[in-house]
Amino acid sequence: NIRDIYKELQVISEKLKAENKSLHEREQKLKERERMVSISSQNIQTIAQHEIKQKLQVVEEKYKADIFRLETLLREKNKENKRLKDNFETLKQANDALKKEFESLQSQHEKLEKQAVTVQARLTNLQRKQEFDQRQKEMEISMGNAVPKQQKPKEAEEKTKQRVQKTAGCCFDVTGILLDWVSDAHLRCAVSEVPGKPLERFLSPEYLQDKVMKILPSAVDMLREFPGQNLRISLPCIQFIYWALIHVENCAGQQKSGLSSTLRRLGEELYRAKTVRFSELEKSPSEIVPSSPSKLDKSKDGIYFRSQNLHVRLLSSLIILKTLSQVDLLAHVFDVLRNDLKSDIAKELFLYYQATPVVLQYLKPVNKTFMGSAMDIFLQMSTDSPFQQPFLETCSTETWFRTIAMVLRAPSQDSKLLEKLSIILQKLSKFRCNRKYFEVYTIVGIIQELLRGCPTDQAFLALNLKSILFNLTSGAAQ
Repeated sequence: NIRDIYKELQVISEKLKAENKSLHEREQKLKERERMVSISSQNIQTIAQHEIKQKLQVVEEKYKADIFRLETLLREKNKENKRLKDNFETLKQANDALKKEFESLQSQHEKLEKQAVTVQARLTNLQRKQEFDQRQKEMEISMGNAVPKQQKPKEAEEKTKQRVQKTAGCCFDVTGILLDWVSDAHLRCAVSEVPGKPLERFLSPEYLQDKVMKILPSAVDMLREFPGQNLRISLPCIQFIYWALIHVENCAGQQKSGLSSTLRRLGEELYRAKTVRFSELEKSPSEIVPSSPSKLDKSKDGIYFRSQNLHVRLLSSLIILKTLSQVDLLAHVFDVLRNDLKSDIAKELFLYYQATPVVLQYLKPVNKTFMGSAMDIFLQMSTDSPFQQPFLETCSTETWFRTIAMVLRAPSQDSKLLEKLSIILQKLSKFRCNRKYFEVYTIVGIIQELLRGCPTDQAFLALNLKSILFNLTSGAAQ
């Protein structure tokens, strides 16, 4: 047994020795392999570092080249910008010089325009004076012919006949046009089976404009011969003339210049109303009695603008405001109109004839002479009365607020005018629908600026301005 065990141990020992030898050989191989791998790794690292250094050098050179190129471009751009800046400064200086020259030319142009307007106004006044002198001469000649009982009776009769024929011709012309108008626009359409199309044509602005332009000149001539005290004749005539003027102004502003002489004659006829009537010359020569100039003038002293009837007087005042431009006459008309508007009847007529735009044109800064008079009328209409609300509604328009903005922006402002205007604006600011007009025309900003610069002695104006701002910013607006 021991031998067997020894043999087995010897066999195991030989196997272990053989295994140890193989492991030693393997260890030698691994060391050799490890050495080769280390050498290879060092070679690869050296090669990699060399390649990296080369690539880094290439990138660095490229970067330097790009930097140089960009710096060159930047210098060129800076030069270009400097050149453009110099050009811009030159152009700016030239523009400023041209702007100053333009402003100078514009101011010169405005001066020339004002001079032209002044010359035109003087020419117009001279023409009016000439026409008035001509009428006075005709009146004196007529008076001279009327004084002798039997001096030139035939010539007096011929003049009377000519005047009667002229009056009749005007009446016939107006009557014919009116009858043709009524027949075409109303009677024929009333019996037509298809009334829609003709009605549209007869209601068109062009059709109405044509009829109005035909009637107005003859209607003005008829005013001279109408018995002014007969309201059944004179009142409808001036009513038609007033609405015709409104229509002409709204529909065809370019044609209004063609009626300038007619409108001037209309305003003068309504204001003066002293045309001599030849009622006495219509008698037989044996019945002619000499008349003094005062007696002849009194025949038409109490009609139209000088009428005792409030309706006729107010309507004549509105027509005169639309037709005349003489300062003294318009000042008298404003005084009469302001005095008439103390009654509620006159206020009702003022609203019926939509007279707010008529007076509003005199509130513009270009009519500085009449701004106070126009504001007095508006203030009188805005006082507590049954017609206060309708009047404020007529002022709640874009045109009214545009004009008010022009008044507030005027360089020279009258404190009394601003106080009166603030009263009306305070009442208008209570209407919610008016807020947009206050904002669109920057009236709020103007009021704030006025409030900041309001002197201490104008406490009433400051109070009204604060009330306006409070109404616009609070939720109490109607």
